[in-house]
Amino acid sequence: MISILLKRIKLKDNFYVVKSMIKLIALEYKKINMCPNFCMLYYHENVDSTENRTYGHAHYKLKIDREKTLITHKKTRYFIITPKL
Repeated sequence: MISILLKRIKLKDNFYVVKSMIKLIALEYKKINMCPNFCMLYYHENVDSTENRTYGHAHYKLKIDREKTLITHKKTRYFIITPKL
């Protein structure tokens, strides 16, 4: 059974084709900032916090050459599938 399924799976040649297929589905997502150690999400009540509650890591990276741009350490994407269901 598994060998039959593996023969039918065909991957697309490039990223552009895959991205255009996902765009047709119109799957929305939210970007959520994360702690560099994956221990905290900066979401809901923690959106405005500047450091991690547990370890004290900074929310944003220090960039000397860019004064106004805030860059997060890590981001995750939350796919909102409830409207599609």
